[in-house]
This record gives sequence, structure tokens and C-alpha cells, in this order.
Amino acid sequence: MSDPRLLRIRPAVQHYDWGGTELLPALLGMPNPERRPFAELWYGAHPKAPAIALTPAGDVALDRLIASAPQHWLGPACAARFGPVLPFLLKVLDARRMLSIQVHPAEEQAREGFERENALGIPIHAPHRNYRDRHAKPEVHAALGDFWMLHGFRPLEEIAAWLDSSPETRAIAPDFAARARAAGRDRTARSALLRELYTHIMHLPQERVDELLDSLLEKLERAPAPPKDSPEYWALRAAREFPLPGGRRDRGIFSIFLLNLVRLRRDQGTFQPAGVLHAYLQGATVELMANSDNVLRGGLTPKHVDVGELLRIVRFEDAPCTPLEGVPCGESELLYPAPVEEFALSRIALAPGALVQRASSGPEILLALDGDVLLRSADVALELRPGQAVFLAAGTEFSLSSAPAAATVWRARSNLAPRAC
Repeated sequence: MSDPRLLRIRPAVQHYDWGGTELLPALLGMPNPERRPFAELWYGAHPKAPAIALTPAGDVALDRLIASAPQHWLGPACAARFGPVLPFLLKVLDARRMLSIQVHPAEEQAREGFERENALGIPIHAPHRNYRDRHAKPEVHAALGDFWMLHGFRPLEEIAAWLDSSPETRAIAPDFAARARAAGRDRTARSALLRELYTHIMHLPQERVDELLDSLLEKLERAPAPPKDSPEYWALRAAREFPLPGGRRDRGIFSIFLLNLVRLRRDQGTFQPAGVLHAYLQGATVELMANSDNVLRGGLTPKHVDVGELLRIVRFEDAPCTPLEGVPCGESELLYPAPVEEFALSRIALAPGALVQRASSGPEILLALDGDVLLRSADVALELRPGQAVFLAAGTEFSLSSAPAAATVWRARSNLAPRAC
């Protein structure tokens, strides 16, 4: 086959130490007797860890395959907009431990930061580098089961009530509650007050951080065990999982009380636009993002934290977090809306024996996760078991069916133009 329209791909595995030890190895059909952490499967073409395309001529990294024939694989519109690069990265993620408090830049911020660090001569893989490419990194995801995370600042009134709830919390910002009441519904005043509070916390001397958190955490340790749906539960867990040398405290623990604590049920998700502080705490999820590796961190991590750059990127907006639900998008398909050009994520639920027909307008990745799936396109027929995926060239017509049991296929694609699903 000299000009294939679809190819199987094998994901790259990331063994970050926060990863689980069972789910992802099982998807790959790999034994894991040493219980090595498997954190993420990358089904994409990011140069840091590209998936491998299984071609008739042999295995090749997906980024190299696309670069060899971008018009064929991406289609004219996607290649013109994004160059010879797949604009999205699909992941399956399994978080056994908490991830860092983090935020991602907008396109202009990423481009400016990347050029600035280049001019300073900071090596692209240096641990203290913030920007490893010129691109924004919006994200959407949908949970594969119960999933816990932090997402965006809580309503100002909730933050004020927490800070005013005890002597230990009032000591963090003694006059915050009164100032929050004075701000009322004025969005500018609320944003300024949030910025002031978070900046104050991020610039506290380490000795003061230790003093405040020691007082707060010691009180929590003496109290009855808090429920999992409370910030106190996750603060105590973070204190155990992220001890600093010399008995110091990680200031990222404060963010657990400032951000919305969200419990997602299976198939619920969230969208993370540029500037929104967030952190995954526990659970497994399918995640789709722009093809970028730009992350600014605010704690709960041994990695680099650049406070000044973090504060420049964060959006200081307070609001409750409502889980993202899939919306109907053609027969048997639910779309997780995300207002970006780089990607669209949807889930196709196949009833036993059902047949779904689709056509790709741009590049796509199809990932089977529940049940066995038969994929047909022209004279090609492929069986996909859970964890297996294919990469489709733009303009490929295909059908999906399941037998004998129901199955689920996750669909990742570009989102350049309004379309019917």
C-alpha cells in the first residue's frame, strides 16, 4: 500500500512517578510485576514522545510520517493553518498521586515566552525553562470513572468564608473577608482582590509558609478524618505526598483551598483554557489538548516553579466549576465542546452489532477503550481491542461496528471549521 489512508499507531508511554500501576499496562497488554508507574499514553505526534505508526514499510514516528506528506495526512486546510504538524495530542492518563498546580499560556504568551527564553540562551530541555514551544495548550478531558481535580478559583465568597473560619486561616490574610464583602459583584474589584491574595501567598517567605501551614495542618491532623469531598482531605494528602527537604511545607497546599474541588463521574469532563489554574488529583481520564508542552507550575511538584511568570499567565476570575457533559453529535456520538481550532473530542458508543459511518475532514485518531471494534475503510478492515488506536488521513471515510458486546471509541480530530458531526 503506497499511499495508505489509515494506520495503526502504538502510543508512547510516560512513566511519571504519579502514575498508576494497573490500568495503562492492562490496556497495553503488558505485565507489570515490578509495579512501575504508568502515568500517560500519548497517541499523537509531539516530538517529545511521538506515537509509532505501523506502516507497510516498517515502524515510523508519527511526527516524521506526517512531515513526509503533510497535505496527504492533514489535508490542505489543516496543513495551511498549523504547518506540517498534527495540531492535537490525545492521551489516556491514570493519576494515582496528585499532579502539580498548573496553568497553560495563551498563544501570544507562549510565542513571546519561547522567543524570550531562546534569546536568553536557555536550552530547550533545561529544567528551569518554562516554554518548550511557541504554542498554547488548551485541554479538554472526559473521566473514565470517578475523577478528582481542582479547576479555577472558587467563588470569592467561599474563599472569604474559609479564610474567616478559624484563627489559623485568618492569619493567612487577616482582612480578606471584609474586603471581599466590600468588593461585592464588581468583577474588576474581585479580580484585583484575588490577584492580591494569590500573589501574597506565592511571595510569602518560606519560613512564613511553614509557620502558617504547620498551624493549619496540625489542627487538621488532630480533628476527625475529613471526607474526600473536602479540601481538608486533599490538603492532608498533599502534605504527605509532597514533603520538602528539612520539614518545609509546599505552598501549593494553599491552592487546594482557593480552587474549586471537583468530582467528575464517568464521561463528565472539564475544559482548561489558557490561564485557568487546575490540577488533577486522582483518577483516569481521556485528555485531548493542543500539541504543546508548555506548563507553568504553582506548587505540589519537585519541578521548576517560576512565580513571576505564573502570575503573569493566571486569569484571576472566580466562579464555580460545572462539569462538562457531552452533547449529541450525530448517531451514537457525544461531543465535548471546546472553543478551539486545534482539536475536538467526542465519544462514540456502539451498541452490540451497531454500525456507525463517518468521514474525516481533517486528521483523526480513533481510540478503542471499551469492547472490541471493527473499523472498515475502503478495502481495509482492522480489529481494535481496548487501548488500540488508528491514525486517519484527512478525507477518509470509515465505519465502526462492535460485536458481540457494546464498545466505546474516542475520536480526536482537528476543529478548523464548523461541521456536522
